[in-house]
Amino acid sequence: MARIRINDGPWRKVMPGSSLLGLIRGRAGIRIHTSCGLGNCGSDIVLIRSGMEHLSPAFPSELRTLAVEGASDNARLSCVTKLLDGDVEIEVPDYSLEQPAA
Repeated sequence: MARIRINDGPWRKVMPGSSLLGLIRGRAGIRIHTSCGLGNCGSDIVLIRSGMEHLSPAFPSELRTLAVEGASDNARLSCVTKLLDGDVEIEVPDYSLEQPAA
């Protein structure tokens, strides 16, 4: 069984193999920004509070992007990260949210 908790919201059961981006947008209704969807732009960084071991391994391109962005060790890109099984708690930081049009 897989469960996710986003930004201190309720724990929700989810399908194993779901992308974090889809869960953030669909289940939590959070408007996270993403440009490329390939792990290259770095606009959809999330912070993993717990359960990193229940996520898909990071691809080399994701690791490069996180390094360029100066992201912390608990950061992942939501567009390329999948929840495999178990419980995962994440935080969507303000800098990853879509900004209203000016």
